Amino acid sequence: MASLPLLPPPSPATVRFPACVSSPMTKVSSSTCGPSSSNNIKKREYFSNSNAILPLSLKNSSSWDELYEIQAHSIKANAIEDEVIFSKFFALCNSSRSLDLDFAKKNFFSLPHRNSLFWITLINGYAQSPLPETSILLFVKLLEEDSFLLCPHIVPPLLKACVKLSAFFEGAQIHSLATKCGMVVDSYVQNSLIQVYFGCGWPFVAQLLFDKMPARSVVTWNCVIAGYSELGLWEKVISLFWMMIEEALVEPNLVTFVRVVTACSKSDDFDSGKKIYRYIVENGVSLSLNLGNALMNMFMKFGDIKLARELFDELPMPDVVSWTTLITGYSRVGRIREAHEVFDRMPDRSIVTWNAIIAGYILNGLFKNAVLLYKEMLVLDLKPDKSTFLSVLSACAKSEDLPAGKVIHAYISKVGIDIALDLIHSILGLYTKCGEMNMAELLFRKMKVLNEISWTLMMTGYVRCGQIEVAMKIFNKMPKKDIASWNALITILAQNNHSFEALNIFEDMMRMKVTPNSLTLVSSLSCCAKIGALDLGKWIHFYIKRNDFKIDAQLSASLIDMYAKCGCIELSLEVFYRTPRKDLIVWSTIIRGLAMHGQSKLAFIIFKQMEDSGLQPDAITFLGVLSACNHSGFLEEGYHYFDKMSKVYGISPTVEHCSCMVDLLGRLGLLQQAKDFINRMGITSRSEAIWGALLAACKLHGDIMLAEYAVNMLLELNPTNSGAYVLLSNIYAKNSKWNCMRTVRILMKGKGIKKIPGFSSIEVNGGVHEFFVGDYSHSQSADIYMVLDGLEKLSKKCEYFID
Repeated sequence: MASLPLLPPPSPATVRFPACVSSPMTKVSSSTCGPSSSNNIKKREYFSNSNAILPLSLKNSSSWDELYEIQAHSIKANAIEDEVIFSKFFALCNSSRSLDLDFAKKNFFSLPHRNSLFWITLINGYAQSPLPETSILLFVKLLEEDSFLLCPHIVPPLLKACVKLSAFFEGAQIHSLATKCGMVVDSYVQNSLIQVYFGCGWPFVAQLLFDKMPARSVVTWNCVIAGYSELGLWEKVISLFWMMIEEALVEPNLVTFVRVVTACSKSDDFDSGKKIYRYIVENGVSLSLNLGNALMNMFMKFGDIKLARELFDELPMPDVVSWTTLITGYSRVGRIREAHEVFDRMPDRSIVTWNAIIAGYILNGLFKNAVLLYKEMLVLDLKPDKSTFLSVLSACAKSEDLPAGKVIHAYISKVGIDIALDLIHSILGLYTKCGEMNMAELLFRKMKVLNEISWTLMMTGYVRCGQIEVAMKIFNKMPKKDIASWNALITILAQNNHSFEALNIFEDMMRMKVTPNSLTLVSSLSCCAKIGALDLGKWIHFYIKRNDFKIDAQLSASLIDMYAKCGCIELSLEVFYRTPRKDLIVWSTIIRGLAMHGQSKLAFIIFKQMEDSGLQPDAITFLGVLSACNHSGFLEEGYHYFDKMSKVYGISPTVEHCSCMVDLLGRLGLLQQAKDFINRMGITSRSEAIWGALLAACKLHGDIMLAEYAVNMLLELNPTNSGAYVLLSNIYAKNSKWNCMRTVRILMKGKGIKKIPGFSSIEVNGGVHEFFVGDYSHSQSADIYMVLDGLEKLSKKCEYFID
């Protein structure tokens, strides 16, 4: 039987032959072969002498021209009918590119006889291509032509195509056919069926199939674990892991460990994470790059920086993910200096790493540094991506650096970057955060697509500008109000000290039967904490219990903070002890609450318990501990924790930490030590908060000379600081220096500086009442001041001094 050519008739439009081949069936003369004709003649002679060299030549083929040439020689030598040679040729041209697949399919259907191997190869190629539906059509063609060619190896690629197409019905049909033909007993087919049911969103069917399997290998367990991982059911992944090693006695492999460690990170299950790591160490599991990166990420997320760094040092060849994980971990716990040192040590920095260090600076509130890093990228001729722009625009918005933000906006427009909706929202957020509402309105009107985020950004911008009525009009105009819109309005009102308005919106939301989520409750509890609305805070806590809300770490911390600020530290402790999974925020919040209530020793005990649990404190945690020392006058403990913060945990003291130490020294009357401490801090001393703390201590102890020095430093930093003038005036009055006090008051009046009035709030019978200094607006103000005068007279009789 004469062999048929695998290629279509030669024409420039369909087939590209090398210069030395005119067609598959014509002889080639040396005059047409060009400079490399001698090599090609030797190659053809070798092919004609031995068909055994063809598979090797196909394997070593490096270009399509060579492939065409080899195919032509195989046809000439009558070797194309050899199934081994044709299979290797077919597999080589069966790539994921649609043009190559079409070429393979044409050659395939030109064959007089097609076996199972050829069908499997072509179906598998299309299953992995952007055209997976073709593999299913080919399978139907196979059933029509010769169903006896069916074999178990043809089922997995078909099921893979069903996963890509989310074709549950077709997958179920293939499952039925495989069962009918007895192919479902094959473990490879069973694993593929599990994958297709998970991939099509039917996990209970996959679990049922898994449960009925008589024998389950580690690959099968990994298929089920991977399926639940893709669905985000992390607790199920962890329970399957322990079932795998304890009940089924199947030894997990590296793929299993990577999946389950990732599940611990995603579910915030640090206890399971530590147990799994202990299992890895005790069983001598080799640390692959992927497993090392997964473990590093987990320990970094849970604050165990030391162990994460040890894992990094154990990696023989850290990749970009390893370095980036280390940078992100250091940034997350406030150790940005060490994060930058790691960044500087990197041998090769990708755009992902640059984005990580920029995000780290933003996370630590160093917005100007983040913008400087962006400028350094441009100097180094590195091309920023969308993530870079999203980060630096966020930095400009948070620092309210409008000029830099405008430059970045202009650069994006000039370069012609495809501005996606999230990038437009970042630019819009920049203008609304900086109060540039004219530019925001202009951009808003030009937007072709408006969604809830667009409307919410405009609404929050007007709230920040104090135009609450305009913000409410925008909120009412929104075509669709989802829970995110309600949350945004409540949150932005709370952040801009409009707590009463925020709680009114929350009550409106509840009246309209809009179901709140965790963020709604967190923002509302924050407002209750600010104005002391204990009854409403208790009602929200009751609502959480009644509706079976999952009390996560953030919601738990909000409840602890609310009860502490409303004077119920016992209820704060009750919530704290009932929180099953305590993260760093929960620990820090209860420590700060105990410090506020003067229970410093208990705060120290809980701080020690936190360290023993494996969590490493951050800058906020230490601020709470130092506040505890401050409220109780524990100077030795204050120095101990202040030194421990930098020497043990590598956390650089912030302005707040230094102010706390100055306040502690000042309360104890150690004013000169406080001044010396400020001078030792160097650049940190250039802060109003630190000099304000020293000035308050001077008022307490009547040190006029040091007070005048502190005021001069304060006014050098901010000439319009009304608090500095008022405190100095009060110090002069306390020491009967009336002329000096009058001079300060005249100076304030001459400069047009007015004291910002303070206010207090009190909850009575479920209603919160707000009072400013000298406020007579309350309907019962006459009765209130009568009681206040009575209390003042009573206190004087008891010889209490009222300042």
